[in-house]
Amino acid sequence: MKSFKRASIILCAVFGLFGILSLTDTPTPVSPARVSASGTGTGGPIVLDGMDPVCHSGWESTGQYIAKVLKKVHDGAVNPNNGHIAIVGSNATTTSCGAAWATQLSSQFLAEFATAPVVDFYVTDAQINAFFATTIASNPPAVLWIPDNWNRTSTTEGIFTTNAEKIADYVNSGGGLFANNGTYGWLTALLPSAVFNNGGCNGGPEATADGIADFGLSDTLVAACWHGYFTGNVGTLKTLVDYPYPGPGESAPGTRKAVSIGGGSVSLPSSFTLSISPQSPNAGEDLIITATAQTLAGVPQAGVTVTVTVSAGPDAGQTFTATTNASGIATITVRTNSTGTAVYTATATVNGVAKTVSATVSWNPPVTTIPASTTVAPTTTTEAPTTTTEPAPTTVAPTTAPDNTDPVVPTTIHDHSSHDHGYEAPSLPTTGSGVRRGITFAIVIFITGYLVILITKKSGEKDDESK
Repeated sequence: MKSFKRASIILCAVFGLFGILSLTDTPTPVSPARVSASGTGTGGPIVLDGMDPVCHSGWESTGQYIAKVLKKVHDGAVNPNNGHIAIVGSNATTTSCGAAWATQLSSQFLAEFATAPVVDFYVTDAQINAFFATTIASNPPAVLWIPDNWNRTSTTEGIFTTNAEKIADYVNSGGGLFANNGTYGWLTALLPSAVFNNGGCNGGPEATADGIADFGLSDTLVAACWHGYFTGNVGTLKTLVDYPYPGPGESAPGTRKAVSIGGGSVSLPSSFTLSISPQSPNAGEDLIITATAQTLAGVPQAGVTVTVTVSAGPDAGQTFTATTNASGIATITVRTNSTGTAVYTATATVNGVAKTVSATVSWNPPVTTIPASTTVAPTTTTEAPTTTTEPAPTTVAPTTAPDNTDPVVPTTIHDHSSHDHGYEAPSLPTTGSGVRRGITFAIVIFITGYLVILITKKSGEKDDESK
């Protein structure tokens, strides 16, 4: 009877130890993309200046300034685009100061590119209207460039203002924008407190810390005649180039004025915006896509149906929908097991206008936890050869058991205190679902073993009584 009890205890201990050693953090299965009914993304690179660098490129260093900005803006564009530069609102043959566009492009403006991108000109008002009506959304360029043009009419400037939100949607989708001296009525349409003022050219402007950091500008590159500056609330746009200039009521030299504004990754106000969080998720994590519908004055638009389509990358073709709440917000949560660059395109009709905006997301590989390892520098040790004799097993002789008990089974004790067989016990994880499962398994086995002992004991007592 005692031998049976001992065997039960040993069996219980062995299975319990097996449960503990089986603790492993197995990955949690990842569910397919899903939607909830309820991030903060960033837009593309922007440079808006009060200079006329195209005109002055014939005799000043502004051609180098244009080359630097175009390359930075083109490289920084993250919207789904055709890689082109769209020049909108300028003659395709000569600049307003008489230089040949083809010559300036090849010799100066595109000098920073190893391979020059395609340049498309939209010259007439009909071409510009068509660009904003379809091309900017259906086949967007990497860079929208509105160059300085002293011959541009107020009608053409009005087209830009009419399409202010489309410019904003393009930028908020990650498109690059470069604009030079103009009326900037479209900017005021988006930011009513933003004002572009005429004045300047009293000295070469200077690059700010933001201009240097975001676009690699320098005082040498921007030292040229300038004709305007920005004041008022310009939202998230930063001052890239400035210079002291006496504004209304100021005496010379005046306070520093923002000759150029923008940023490497900024957003513009729009009635329909899209944001993502986190910016660079890992496969298997949740990605939250937040769409906001409102008026330009900031009044939320509730009940707007938002459709988000995975237009490229992992899980391409999937479509999700949600409806904006009282705050004008609709949230869609997605998850993927795949890695790569995905494009999420949101569409909605806001204030009677069809809107489309996109966000580009890079899905990283899933995060795996790897135990820290210690690297020990190799050493060379010369030792005399030694002979190791494995300890002989110790045998316990059988003993005579007391009455009414079974004889004790001989036990062989193999001592590992002085040697091993090359086996290294696995490290035990301390967190995760594997730990919880292993502990539960061990507890169940111990309880089962204990019950076996009790039942066996009771049975043995009955046998003793029957004898």
